[in-house]
Amino acid sequence: MTQSTHDIAVEAVKAAPPVAVTGSILAGMSPADWITVLTIIYLALQIGLLIPKYWDRFVEWRTGR
Repeated sequence: MTQSTHDIAVEAVKAAPPVAVTGSILAGMSPADWITVLTIIYLALQIGLLIPKYWDRFVEWRTGR
């Protein structure tokens, strides 16, 4: 990687958080709203992954294996 490419990458990483916040505000949602939405998505994914696992355990217990 050349020095100029490295410098551009470093500056892009430094600018990413403010750009993300500004973009979310311009999209009409505050950062708190985005955190709420992402938390709900995370919970839905976790629940979606756990239900089949525990359903299989319940079926095994119910059938007495």
